Amino acid sequence: MRVLVPLALVLGVSVSARAEVITLERAYRLALRTHPSIQLLKERVRQAEAARYRAWSALKPNASFQGNFTHYDKEIVIDFGSFMKLIDPNASSEPTVIQKQDQFGFTAVANLPLFRGPAYPGIGMARKQVELARLGEIRSRRDFLLQVAQAYYMVVSQKEVALALEHTVAVDEKHLAAARARFQVGQSARSEVLRADLVTTQDRQKLRVERNRLTAARRQLAILLGQQGEADVQRPAEPASPRAGRDAVRGALAAREDYQATEVATALAAQARESVWWGFMPSLDFSWLYRWSEAAGFAGEKGNWQMMFTLNVPIYDGGVRYANLRETRSRLREAEEQRRALALKIEADIVRLETEVDSANAGVVSARKALELAKTTASDMEVSFEAGAVTQLDVLDANQRLLDAELGLTSAMFQRDLARLALAHALGRFKPEADGESEHARR
Repeated sequence: MRVLVPLALVLGVSVSARAEVITLERAYRLALRTHPSIQLLKERVRQAEAARYRAWSALKPNASFQGNFTHYDKEIVIDFGSFMKLIDPNASSEPTVIQKQDQFGFTAVANLPLFRGPAYPGIGMARKQVELARLGEIRSRRDFLLQVAQAYYMVVSQKEVALALEHTVAVDEKHLAAARARFQVGQSARSEVLRADLVTTQDRQKLRVERNRLTAARRQLAILLGQQGEADVQRPAEPASPRAGRDAVRGALAAREDYQATEVATALAAQARESVWWGFMPSLDFSWLYRWSEAAGFAGEKGNWQMMFTLNVPIYDGGVRYANLRETRSRLREAEEQRRALALKIEADIVRLETEVDSANAGVVSARKALELAKTTASDMEVSFEAGAVTQLDVLDANQRLLDAELGLTSAMFQRDLARLALAHALGRFKPEADGESEHARR
């Protein structure tokens, strides 16, 4: 592709003054560290882990303490002294306080679940939910990074388009100045000046439009990266062209986290159905209670305790469990169909993207040949124009075809790079954050 080194240096200086050049790898890291959607995914995993801890609470003991202070309207005291003297002359004649007017007390209770059927599959379901959240986080993170890559390559493409147009405008201005000079000495017609001026004006307008698009693309990339202002880029290494092969679909199903998530969701639905069946089983709890009151009462003791075993046998609950059983069976079938539907979609996407990559690769080859031809034609036209064999209009047309060829190559490379990344993503091979993923797995 034609690039003038001095102009590129000038453009590079102007860009670096406004924005730091960010590599694609650094763009991935910045996006993962700063974008709210990534933090949202992490919070969903934490919520699933909290739900897993909560599921264990159904099988863990619990205890509570309650203190109280009561003010009654009057104090109740019974004097058994006279009666007790008749029975035992040595008996105490102190009155018995049944209720003090200001009375303190407390109650301590401890409960221990001995058997609760639905809690056991519930713990397994909570674990599946955590696994499901983690798989969803990984796949969504890679979906987001694919968007970052697309935005990055968009800036790369727009930058090269703007650079090509800047060079073309410089060439147009040179030809316009030459046309005016020849017209003034009577060596060319006024129409050549008007044509050169029109071409220059049109290319300047194109350059203005493409610069605005470049500014917008840089700003959009900066937003994804959590940066202020505009983000500048450099063309990264050409993405590898993925080879699908015969077992591409099978490999994609094994590698893609979204398909693995459907398998986990199916297992989760099966456990939900199992949990309903456990709901038909009885439950057994053990509880211990200690109560203390400031008034001793008739027994003459301020404290007392008791323990209790509670067996709960569900007999009929209005048909709720049967309705839940029908619902969980339907959800299991739904999960199985969703898994099959995703497998078919993955296969269709791979077939489509394979053809797009093949077409894009061929398009780049064709665009490069077209650019080579346009360069040769433009060069020959310049030589022929200097020799007086062609008119300046022929030179302008040749330069416009050269510009079209340059823009065509830029567009073809953009389509090729995005198609390759999309195919790698569909095959489950797009893993730009492999290091970060390993760190997440260790956590």
